[in-house]
Amino acid sequence: MQVKPVYEEIPDFLQMAVRLVEKYPDRFGRIEVNRLIAYGITNKERKEDKGKVYGITGETEPQSFTNSKTYFVEMYMSDWDARSEAARLLIVASALSRIDVDNPGKVFPLDYKDQTVMVKTFGAEWENKSDIPHLLNDRVEFND
Repeated sequence: MQVKPVYEEIPDFLQMAVRLVEKYPDRFGRIEVNRLIAYGITNKERKEDKGKVYGITGETEPQSFTNSKTYFVEMYMSDWDARSEAARLLIVASALSRIDVDNPGKVFPLDYKDQTVMVKTFGAEWENKSDIPHLLNDRVEFND
């Protein structure tokens, strides 16, 4: 029997997003962070064969008129909790990079073609590396 996921909001995600927007206004300044929310699944763990550490979806008009949020991040709390703050910041930066600021409610897919900036800046499989910069403590130049 399939266990229904239990969700919990991840307030750290939003706090990190706000700080990244402040530190990297040229890259993230057009993103309305108050339109973003992140949830973690608390009663399950991600299966190893499921490669994506997180997912993000958007809600376009007219549905977005009835919701205070436009962008929804979902991941497993066990993945979030197991990562260092530096690794969490990369996940947040990746999610912010996927928001299409020119088309509200739209997000780019999570693949290496559309996440080129993450791969060029932090290397392939950046989401699983331990030797990564801390985006708030270090100054990182994103490679487009």
